[in-house]
Amino acid sequence: MDSLLELEHLEVEFDTWDGRVRVLDGVSFSLAAGETLGIVGESGCGKSMTALAIMGLVPTPAGHITGGSIRFAGEDLVRAPQARLRQLRGNRIAMIFQEPMTSLNPVFTVGEQIAEAAREHLGLSGTESRHRSVEMLRAVHIPEAEKRVDEYPHQFSGGMRQRVMIAMALACEPQVLIADEPTTALDVTVQAQIFDLLQELRETKGTAIVLITHDMGAIAEMTDRVIVMYAGRRVEEGAVEDILDRPAHPYTRGLLACRPQLQLGKGAVRPALREIPGVVPPLHLLGRGCAFAERCPDAMPRCRDERPVETVVRAGHAAACWLLDERREAA
Repeated sequence: MDSLLELEHLEVEFDTWDGRVRVLDGVSFSLAAGETLGIVGESGCGKSMTALAIMGLVPTPAGHITGGSIRFAGEDLVRAPQARLRQLRGNRIAMIFQEPMTSLNPVFTVGEQIAEAAREHLGLSGTESRHRSVEMLRAVHIPEAEKRVDEYPHQFSGGMRQRVMIAMALACEPQVLIADEPTTALDVTVQAQIFDLLQELRETKGTAIVLITHDMGAIAEMTDRVIVMYAGRRVEEGAVEDILDRPAHPYTRGLLACRPQLQLGKGAVRPALREIPGVVPPLHLLGRGCAFAERCPDAMPRCRDERPVETVVRAGHAAACWLLDERREAA
């Protein structure tokens, strides 16, 4: 399929007290129209920073995109002027942020906040943009949309605020929707409703979705392909079936092992919880080799000295691990 969004060797660095630190290190992936791509990894691995880079929202002046490209419909967004990014942002590329209460303005009604994008990008009048707000609230299944369009964010529950965020993101019918932890702090029933809504939007509008989440159940249900990130690097990519059923990288296997498993013991059913030993290393202290080497149960001396190259496991499935290279040479 033709790529609608394509990242190639993206690098983002920040000026810190410890000097210039690279927080995204050569991240590459593509997204086709109508496809859902999942991005998983521990907190601090670069998932949200990847989304902010795509949106042109890397915090400045500390943050810098120092290498690579972000192409949307063939246009390089890294080199695009801010005026052009404002034309695209919220229009053809939109984002649902993690916490709706901090993303919604408390002094404006939800209708006004949805209407703003419609006026800016679609050129609608005040009356037309209000009708658009009501229409979008209905689209995300908020009851009594004609009444609630004039209410403020604090008058909505957490799940309803998240629906408002989705309505804002979809007001201009974007081609790409980035959903950054869209169900954080929501109960499981509301989570299921939000994911059903995203699935419905993809099927009816053909929207391409980048889903950033810790929820492997959501990855299994929602995505076509998955990228696994660690310490600002892509360590594995493949079809969702390959990642969940045949993970190749030790970090991916560790993530999947952390999911609660039910065990029978003495007549009782209890969850068996596992963890990946250690913590993600500070990015300014990463060595020359694999970023996961200090936590990896299969690490070899080579892993600490040389950065692994990506090895193809099967068609459409690749991982950056020297263990795969060793096995291929042995075979």
